[in-house]
Amino acid sequence: MIPAAPPAPPEAHAEDAGPGLRPASLTAIKGGLVAFVMTALAGQIVPLAIEVGGGRLALSTALELGWFYELAFHRVAIDVTGSGGVTGRVSVAFLSGTGLAIWLLFRAGRRTARRVGPSLRDRTLAGAMVGPVYALPILIITSLVRSRLQTGGAFALETVRFHGVVWQAFVFPALLGIIAGGTGGAVDSLPHGSRARAWLVGGWRALLWALGLAVVGVLVLAAVRPQGTAAYARIVSSSGPRTALLLLGHHALLLPNQSFFVLGPSMGGCTDLVGSEATIPLICPGRLPVLEAPALLDDISRAGGADPTITGAIADRPMPAGYWAFALVPALATLAAGHHVGADVSGRARLREAIVRGAGAGVVFALLVGVGTWMASAALVVHTADGSGTTSLTFGPGPVPTALIALAWGVFGAALGASIARQDEGTPVPVEPEAPVPPNPTSV
Repeated sequence: MIPAAPPAPPEAHAEDAGPGLRPASLTAIKGGLVAFVMTALAGQIVPLAIEVGGGRLALSTALELGWFYELAFHRVAIDVTGSGGVTGRVSVAFLSGTGLAIWLLFRAGRRTARRVGPSLRDRTLAGAMVGPVYALPILIITSLVRSRLQTGGAFALETVRFHGVVWQAFVFPALLGIIAGGTGGAVDSLPHGSRARAWLVGGWRALLWALGLAVVGVLVLAAVRPQGTAAYARIVSSSGPRTALLLLGHHALLLPNQSFFVLGPSMGGCTDLVGSEATIPLICPGRLPVLEAPALLDDISRAGGADPTITGAIADRPMPAGYWAFALVPALATLAAGHHVGADVSGRARLREAIVRGAGAGVVFALLVGVGTWMASAALVVHTADGSGTTSLTFGPGPVPTALIALAWGVFGAALGASIARQDEGTPVPVEPEAPVPPNPTSV
């Protein structure tokens, strides 16, 4: 009797043939560490420029200084302690470096997500894995780095110590990596014609357009007001070429911050100097401050709480009519993003679908503006040695009011741009079929 053949093993499904979580984890570790190394090297550019300019920094000092720029890419606060017991905390983000970190983390998340299956959830989680890996070395190094500056009596404080806030050194880079990496992992999983992809791409395009147009607007303003450009050149070059190079380099690092400061008033908000005692509007629609007014420094002191007895008001002046052209910045940015989103819509109910996609892109634009405005702002808190006085100042547009204004601009502008894109396409004209041509008798 011939024995029965053993049952055939079950066939492997296509979705089970992927590399799985282990290779994705290894890819996430590699991508997060590469992103960390690249941003850390970018932070050393400023100390390198100082050294090339003849700064003669000690190697340890240069590395510590570059590390504080790395922390500033993520808006990690720096605690400052003076020899007299005065303490302070400085929070500022160099958004050019932040943009580099976002790009690196996005690409790392996308590469990691390609190691797992096609599931949107799995790819998003795989991409987000680069965030903690990216943040861990930042946490470790920040907990070790302590810098001390001897002023030689040039300032009131002869010795100043600097160190980063340790918990922020992990939380802020990790959140940046989780969001950027998770988005990179999710984008490839979203079909090109899907709503979610249109919302993400449209909102991101609107933000980039707005920031770019804000830079163009400032350049145009500098061209039509040469006296302001001349004053800026005098300030930058007053201390020699090496200082001028350093100031221009920092201006380049803060260029996206400047765009956010311009974008807020362009949409109808204000760029303020907010203190614990008062708020000073600096750039608002219709009014501009007279920055050379003597009351400005007094009012800043009052706003920060250093001297509540000062009540001087800052002089302002009517905004020239040409400044209203800055309203074109959010208008053109949202219209262009909406037009791009609406141009990809096809099928029935095209106009309605285009408007929905444009409005969704406007919501994403508002969220990005809110987070970016918070990142762009600068904050300073100073405590006296005896604890009797505190000075607190924040410079920039308010994140929540600016996000709400951006929501109105984004939803209306992007929806309008998307509807224009559908109307531009028009209704195709039906073409009547040509009559059949009878065969040539000579060809039979």
